[in-house]
Amino acid sequence: MTEETVKMPDGADFVFWDDRTEYTRTYHVACEHPNASDANPGTEDLPFATINRPAELAQPCQKVLVHRGVYRECVRPARGGEGPDNMIAYEAAAGEEVTITGAEQLEGPFEPCCGWKIPPARDGATVWTADLPAERFVGYNPFSAILMFPHYLTFINDWTEGETHRLQCRRGMVFANGQALRQVFRVAELAESDGVFWVEEPGLRIHFRLHDDTDPNATTLEVSAREQVFAPRVRRLGYIRVSGFRLECAAGCLPVPQRGLISPSRGHHWIIEDCSIRWAGTCGLDLGKEDWSATPHEPCGGHIVRRNIIADCGICGIAGASCVDDSLIEDNLFERIGWQNLERLLECAGLKFHVAEGVLLRRNVFRHIRHAAGVWLDVLNKNCRVTQNVFADIHTFIGACYIECSHHPNLVDGNVFWDIHDTPEVPRSEGARPVQGGVGFNGDTGENITVTHNFFGRIPDHFAVSLHLRQHGRMIAGRSGLCRRHKVLNNVFVECPKQIIFGRAEENSSDGNLFDEAHDAASFRIDYPLPQTFQNLQGWREYYGLDVHSSQGRIEADFDPETLTLRWKVDGLLPACQDVGELYGLSPYAGAGPFNAEQWRQIESGGSAAIVFNVGSRPEPPKGAAESPASEKGKK
Repeated sequence: MTEETVKMPDGADFVFWDDRTEYTRTYHVACEHPNASDANPGTEDLPFATINRPAELAQPCQKVLVHRGVYRECVRPARGGEGPDNMIAYEAAAGEEVTITGAEQLEGPFEPCCGWKIPPARDGATVWTADLPAERFVGYNPFSAILMFPHYLTFINDWTEGETHRLQCRRGMVFANGQALRQVFRVAELAESDGVFWVEEPGLRIHFRLHDDTDPNATTLEVSAREQVFAPRVRRLGYIRVSGFRLECAAGCLPVPQRGLISPSRGHHWIIEDCSIRWAGTCGLDLGKEDWSATPHEPCGGHIVRRNIIADCGICGIAGASCVDDSLIEDNLFERIGWQNLERLLECAGLKFHVAEGVLLRRNVFRHIRHAAGVWLDVLNKNCRVTQNVFADIHTFIGACYIECSHHPNLVDGNVFWDIHDTPEVPRSEGARPVQGGVGFNGDTGENITVTHNFFGRIPDHFAVSLHLRQHGRMIAGRSGLCRRHKVLNNVFVECPKQIIFGRAEENSSDGNLFDEAHDAASFRIDYPLPQTFQNLQGWREYYGLDVHSSQGRIEADFDPETLTLRWKVDGLLPACQDVGELYGLSPYAGAGPFNAEQWRQIESGGSAAIVFNVGSRPEPPKGAAESPASEKGKK
């Protein structure tokens, strides 16, 4: 890691660290090697067959090097390292595809379903039956365990019928040629569509239809059999590095507790890099103390999570129930998070941390997310910086980025927010939704948030920046939130009919912003003192003294979330940008928005600008990444 300086909101430098270990021994694992055996010494010529064998042996300054193949196990490191110079590493061999999966393959032949009242399927499609291998589910069977824990019963009167059914689905997942099937609640629903499955009690038989009603006897079928794929049984291990693996197909519980597909198990100072983390039924990665009721511990946090692809997780990509302080989350791709469609669980996000302090989230991409926020920092967050990320094509009632009930300074700068929408309306007969959604940045009932040099575009359903007092009666750390000392400076707003909310007029500031003149009417709101008031830019300036150095222009813009390319043009006066003290003289920005000096000169020239956002050197998806579980090649 090169030396660099990144300032945090309190003015101190973020403290970087990295693996500096000189490894003295390497254990080799190669399940496809003709001589592989766990009785071997683990040399290159006589490798181990499983990763768990060297995981029992590895000491500080030792490395486990895993060669190509599919490893159907949950890796359980027995010990951790002792510091940055004495780590234990688990690496996929360079250039080799190594998959660690929680799935087991089902063997046919498969027979048509019988003995159940299922209406005739369209076009006479067949419903099939498969028995699950009981010997593969000893100690844990996700097909007999439901997603919901008993404490969620306290909310039962608030759940809609559809949500109640999804909460009571089984944790297990089924894959056909790498495509996930959707679980249905009642056996009769198998007649309604293809690509579905239903679980028969006691959880050792499934009934299913494949996509396009393909014959399963000509298909590779897999089922998730393990809760996790990489997690120590011993808690609080530190200084472990996990590099280059394809980690997939874990069937965990709904958070909380947070038990990720990969988990440090309340450990500290892990490095998780260059991995593909996919198809977690609930959480892809957990980094904190797992449960609100768990005791805090030291040391904690200090993790590095970088250059990973985190995708197709049912509830959350990365979760951390506190004890995540001083972690670095950078250059990751989060996509297709939230498919369990349980956003009102209030634990759903690409990344969700509780009580985070000194966390740096930078150069990540959060895209194509449904029923989940992009980033959610939940209560009492302090000195965190969310910078140079992309939030695109997100449908959520929480917000693309949400900082909740936090009193201390936090900084949101240099991000792109594009194409953010509310979730589809829940029918009134199925219950009320908590709030109107589709917010770009949501700062809820706190203080001291600086929102600066961001680009907000195509946010049609709610305010691009909402700094409000919705939870004004909630007591956090002995007091309620005030919605004071917020700053909204030097941002760009395009195709945002609703631009800025302040929960109160006093002690909040907004200036140096560039607004799209096509969306001026009633685009600003003050909630208190009552009555609530809506203003255009002229009234916002004249009566509240806000945005006096900001400007409006005719703005054309489009953003491609696949190539991360922004094309835009401004016709009109540009704003006089304001000093942002929280950047401490190290601002990489020039002008409004997240642009450097060269990019801003393109805007000042009056021509069209095409800007590609460099959000880090993310890895290419592993081969077959569009297909989630293990491919035919390398099955073990």
